[in-house]
Amino acid sequence: MKEDMNMDNMIRGKDKHYSDGKFLSKLQKYGVGLGFKTMHAATTLYYGLKSPDMPKQNKLVVLGALGYFIFPLDIVADLLPVVGLTDDVFVITAALAKVYGSITDDMKDDAHRLLKKHLVITIHMK
Repeated sequence: MKEDMNMDNMIRGKDKHYSDGKFLSKLQKYGVGLGFKTMHAATTLYYGLKSPDMPKQNKLVVLGALGYFIFPLDIVADLLPVVGLTDDVFVITAALAKVYGSITDDMKDDAHRLLKKHLVITIHMK
């Protein structure tokens, strides 16, 4: 019971290190460099975080991965061409593998719709 309350507090305090706006901005800026599969994994995690169906312990894994993704100064700086996003790809992929049993078809479909919208916007902006 106490552990469950502690997880609730951590999830509620996520705004210090993660926000939807920061995630979507980073996806808009660097998403194409990640490749489609990693972008889909990241957006699936994004929708998993929003879902009441995902267990709290898995939400903490997702928060850690997405927080790492949006943080600009990670192990390999995202500003470096080619290699800058390599660590982000690894963290997103590892997080998805860890929580995959909690991922629903609805989460995957929502992620796919967001990517279709994102890719259309990105193509039209260029």
